[in-house]
Amino acid sequence: MPRAPALRTCLTDLSLTLSLIVGVGATAAAGVACSAVSKVDYASCEASTDCRGAFGLSWVCGAAGLCEEVTLDPRCVTYPTKLFTDPEYADAIVLGSLFDHNKSDGDLKLVNSASLAIEEANASQLEGRKFGIVHCDYHSDPAIDDLTAEDAALAGARYLVDQLGAAAIIGPGTSDLAQVVLAELQKPDHAQPTLIVSPSATSPSLTDADPRDGSDPGLFWRTAPPDSLLSKVLADKMTAAEVASAIVIYDGGAYGSGIALALDKNFDPDPELIAYEDPKKIVSIVDQVSKRTPGDDVAVVFIASDVQEVIDFLNAASAYPEFYANVQLFLGDAAYNDAVLMKTQGASALYPKIRGVFPGGPSGSVYKFFVASYKALWDGEDPEDASYSSYTYDATWLALYGAAWAQYKRDGELDNGLNYAFGLQQVSDPNGLKIEINGGNWNTVKREFKAGRAINVVGASGELDYDPATEETTAPVIFWKIKDTNDGFEDAE
Repeated sequence: MPRAPALRTCLTDLSLTLSLIVGVGATAAAGVACSAVSKVDYASCEASTDCRGAFGLSWVCGAAGLCEEVTLDPRCVTYPTKLFTDPEYADAIVLGSLFDHNKSDGDLKLVNSASLAIEEANASQLEGRKFGIVHCDYHSDPAIDDLTAEDAALAGARYLVDQLGAAAIIGPGTSDLAQVVLAELQKPDHAQPTLIVSPSATSPSLTDADPRDGSDPGLFWRTAPPDSLLSKVLADKMTAAEVASAIVIYDGGAYGSGIALALDKNFDPDPELIAYEDPKKIVSIVDQVSKRTPGDDVAVVFIASDVQEVIDFLNAASAYPEFYANVQLFLGDAAYNDAVLMKTQGASALYPKIRGVFPGGPSGSVYKFFVASYKALWDGEDPEDASYSSYTYDATWLALYGAAWAQYKRDGELDNGLNYAFGLQQVSDPNGLKIEINGGNWNTVKREFKAGRAINVVGASGELDYDPATEETTAPVIFWKIKDTNDGFEDAE
């Protein structure tokens, strides 16, 4: 809960006069007292920016028109850890992130990838100001509270925007949560417009959720391409595999529905679509489908945004080898995760039948530099087994680039996410200077933006060529299979 502020004032002229009379010791004490005070001698406010400027990042303007200090939300952590306590971050530019912090199969490597970008940006800062990021967790955890993932994501978004003044949020990681967070932040009662840059919310339905309006950019961007591209490739691969009939099992949210409907459009003959809302239904649907006639020309497609649901599907299917080991199995991008292999070893007999699609193919010098930098910061931890780690790194850097554009070309107004989004319109100019996304090129980006010149970035996740009309990017699609050794993924034919 917010605390009523203690009024912070410098010593009066009288106290300074007294200190001079009583001697050097008192003068030194007066100097110490004054060094820790705020820039103003009152606690009234009209906006939270008044309080942050006066007292620090963790202060907001309360309902009574007085500055109040807020504690760090128990679902959130800061990077750097001293963001709220060290005076050197008193005027830091704060971003937010929304991810699943579940230690077993969550997005912690994505969180670390975002922090890496912040660490690199702080090497040369932005006109003397450092950056920080507040990472908020939305996974359902009774040890913290009774919130669902959706409720936690919404609460985290409100906290980041209304309490901490974040003008840009990295994430959420899923399409369903991105959709509800975007809808929430589009409401006019929030502190400021907020840029959302998701590395992995790929539902086609998000393309039109916040489109460009004339010259004004949309506030929803992503570094992964929409799943309409994945669906087309998946349909082509199923046709090439001579699939005569297909059953598509999918979660009924934005992500699953988007791929399923696009697949229905692209694959002939029309597949049978089976949606579920409750993941507990997966086992019964697997049983229901197992009663069909198996064959090499039959395909079962499973689409879910949650890794655990992919795991549940494969483990349930392993109980029906007479069916699932004799059909072709196709999976979406959530399955391209080492956690799936670690938790489905009992279903390994199905592995040779599995194929899947995943956006992009991070490779080349930019990706290798990202991996090396990540390992150096995080004690050798490998980001390569987290599918969207490089996409998150790029997403965070894009938000940082947006901040630079806002600084130099939007009157230095860094509390408005729309100004950041204007900066994202400047990163895919084919005539601009080609810049690889990494910390070593941060000063070059600032120089180009300060001169009003657009750039042409190459990300760790691949080319980031944003269409100026749709503000969507494209990427090659990996068609993958599980290695014969069952310990990773490789390209499929």
